[in-house]
Amino acid sequence: MDVGWTSAAVAVIGAVVAVASLVVTVVEGVRARRHTKFLAHHDHWWQRWSWIAERALSDDDTEQDAAAFMAHAVLTRSWSTPDDKWMDRALDDHEVWASNRRRKETHHDR
Repeated sequence: MDVGWTSAAVAVIGAVVAVASLVVTVVEGVRARRHTKFLAHHDHWWQRWSWIAERALSDDDTEQDAAAFMAHAVLTRSWSTPDDKWMDRALDDHEVWASNRRRKETHHDR
């Protein structure tokens, strides 16, 4: 093989490797950014719903009102997710269950 062709082949292979390396770096960067964004969203999600759940399960009516207000605010945001809706339903289900339990206890005590 001619030295010119060998040099050209090495240059082409080097360029292909460089482009492949760039593509891998970009793909990994996008993946890492997506993962970091997910973790940040999950952390904020947990903080919001922990705050809401604490107040929703409180015996204080003012705390329960604050939880209802915050849950409504979260659910009406554009970034609300199916997990937010699930958590709201879970709290509603708990409230129905607790109300039925209190009703049964009150009825049973009579």
